[in-house]
Amino acid sequence: MKLLRIPEYHSLSAASDLGTVSVTVKIDGKPGMMPGITMEPSVLARLVEDFFSGALDFMSFDEHPKRLIGVSVTRKGKAPAVTISARSLLDEDGFPADWKIADPQPFEVAPLRGVMS
Repeated sequence: MKLLRIPEYHSLSAASDLGTVSVTVKIDGKPGMMPGITMEPSVLARLVEDFFSGALDFMSFDEHPKRLIGVSVTRKGKAPAVTISARSLLDEDGFPADWKIADPQPFEVAPLRGVMS
């Protein structure tokens, strides 16, 4: 079986807040379990595209894999806001024991020093 590589939530964070989109996370229906970050619009668009196409089923949150179950895009005033919803893994998810945090480059983000492979 091929090694599963999944993105780490924090690795998708923008370098600055200028021209970015606010992203929050709900895990198992609970907000605030992860700090909010900002993402570049192009990174967010790739994440949404991969999620809705079925190419992205899992994401790591502080190196804990979760099943992605939703991405909600809204606007607060003029600024867009995104909520990523995830849940704890279940046996039926078939998540392999052999997985690794992916290099964030497919999302056009530079690897974090010492964290990404």
